Amino acid sequence: MKPQFSNGPRSASHQAPVLELKAVSRYWGKRAAINNLNLTIRPGETVALIGPSGGGKSTLIRLLAGVLKPTHGRVLADGKDLAKMSAAELRFHRAYSRIIEQTHLLVPQLSVHQNVVAGKLPLWPWHKVMASALWPVEKQPVHSLLESLSIGEHQWRSASDLSGGQMQRVAIARALISDPTTLLADEPTASLDPATARAVTEIILNQAKERGVTLVFCTHWLDAIMHRCDRIIGLREGTLVLDAKPAEVTPDALDLLYQGSEERSEANYERV
Repeated sequence: MKPQFSNGPRSASHQAPVLELKAVSRYWGKRAAINNLNLTIRPGETVALIGPSGGGKSTLIRLLAGVLKPTHGRVLADGKDLAKMSAAELRFHRAYSRIIEQTHLLVPQLSVHQNVVAGKLPLWPWHKVMASALWPVEKQPVHSLLESLSIGEHQWRSASDLSGGQMQRVAIARALISDPTTLLADEPTASLDPATARAVTEIILNQAKERGVTLVFCTHWLDAIMHRCDRIIGLREGTLVLDAKPAEVTPDALDLLYQGSEERSEANYERV
């Protein structure tokens, strides 16, 4: 059945899917960014994705979103292979599996409102996309969302006038405006100072909980998310090294995951 794109609440059929990787490998040239990975993400889970740089975390995020295709294996959403989806089905999956990037990727010349509305464009018919370029649409929904992120007063400001933390909140609003089933946060606080990073982390965690969406949060700062997640997944050289509940994660397990990496101190279990 062809997906129906709507501006209203998700129906039962639009709830968060079970996401699965079955024997998935993804190569960049001869290097395996993901190596024979089997993984299941259940609906509504909050998952911390950790590991040293170059371990395959960003690649995994993009495989789950359907932005990348695996070199080998299958990526499934509710049992359906993303590689076998029609163009409309894949567009639907991507629209509801939103990535919050390391950088905000806003268009600085546009207003905050226009940047947020851009998150809905993949779900709209062409005539509404055209209308959104001519005059403001969705004013109240955008304002309500920005208010929930404590930046409602900036709705009509140029994005270029905002601070780094405010820009990242706008990027979060852009991801949330389409009422996603899954949020895939790819180190969204990497460019922020520690205090702002913690505030933005809390915002993402709170929004995911309030909305009941699946959250995969890729971060080097395990202590900031440790007590708010259901599960911790650790990747090293594209291989699953850690998959446990927070209470089961030990310093020895983190030592193994970060062996030889200076990033180990950033995920220090003793600080949690």
